[in-house]
Amino acid sequence: MATRDIIAAGFGGQGIMAMGQLITYSGMLENKFVSWLPSYGPEMRGGSANCSVVVSDEPVGSPVISQATDVVVMNEPSLEKFEQYVAPGGNLFINSSLVKKAPTRDDINVFSIPVNDLANELGNAKVANMVMLGAFLQVTETVKVESVIKAFTKVYGDSKKKLLPINERAIATGQEAIKGAGCVGGICQILPEKTNSQVKSHYSRQTAASVELSGTDLENIEYLKTIKKYSAEDDEKIFDNEMSIVEEALSIETESIKFCDKAAEMLKGDDAGEIFASLSHQSEEHISYLKGLKETLKSKDETSLADKIKAKLTKREDYDWGKVDPEKARLALNVFAIAKDIKNSSIAFYAKAKEKSMDANAKKLYDELEYWENFQLEQVAGQYEIYKEEWWADQMFSKM
Repeated sequence: MATRDIIAAGFGGQGIMAMGQLITYSGMLENKFVSWLPSYGPEMRGGSANCSVVVSDEPVGSPVISQATDVVVMNEPSLEKFEQYVAPGGNLFINSSLVKKAPTRDDINVFSIPVNDLANELGNAKVANMVMLGAFLQVTETVKVESVIKAFTKVYGDSKKKLLPINERAIATGQEAIKGAGCVGGICQILPEKTNSQVKSHYSRQTAASVELSGTDLENIEYLKTIKKYSAEDDEKIFDNEMSIVEEALSIETESIKFCDKAAEMLKGDDAGEIFASLSHQSEEHISYLKGLKETLKSKDETSLADKIKAKLTKREDYDWGKVDPEKARLALNVFAIAKDIKNSSIAFYAKAKEKSMDANAKKLYDELEYWENFQLEQVAGQYEIYKEEWWADQMFSKM
């Protein structure tokens, strides 16, 4: 090993700093030259966190890394921010339990490991960072595992010595995930519950789902993730005339009802379930307005339908989301993430419908519906961020 320039990033509370410190201390124990440079977002827990680590056989000139040999990302925002820092031919380690977006680079090695799933299998969700560390060490051999074990109390303190066995198992699990899948570079995606044998040789682009699920919940989420995608040919047909635009709008609102009804069923008993039921009802109202527009277009009636319903559509009231049962927190996060995608898709459609329509009534109605979708997106996105921070605060390791 000459020099390894490493960036590790994720949410505060995921053990990002501890991972970097363990590598750094281990390097010191092996008489290597090291540096560790932390960077925190606005909040220690729930905010952003990343650190830069240099481990070298030669003196370290600067702790600042402009191009990394290795980047570890534990959440999706970190992938979006730090993928560009990987040097060509370098390694990108992705926590696929939380990152559903595919990387964009084809000139790097990608190791996608479901570290949260693997940590849960060990019975302790808080050691996900150690699972990732094990996978990282198996691929890069930056330092020896024995050195990491020796460095453990230096980072976590003597009071955490009793946690050493579970952390050792977590490191070994990460190593075995790489070995069992036969990962040697390129694109290596390790699948939950198939870590000993199956490697996915390609990525499919998926939407939204932010935390791990299993069983019936996962089946429900897969159902919810079906968001309509438009080809250029579809686009041309849809916006060809007024009737085809309104028909597509009706289709979108119908799909929104199906989604909200399913989400309400999945979150039944919580305030969030009631809110999705309310969103479904609002889409039913939107359908009635769109049907009215359709009849107006057929009859060529110039009466301003949009003006008649504007008062109903523009009454904005912030939702009182309340609390989600902790048992449903992961499920709720996924549902809210998908809801954001659906709302963004609807907003884009109504913006284009407003642009393409030549009918004054239609333009006004699409403008109102775009406004309403933006309001709902604002509410859904805000609640998603709150649940995300609460979930991480509950799940992640409280260090020292």
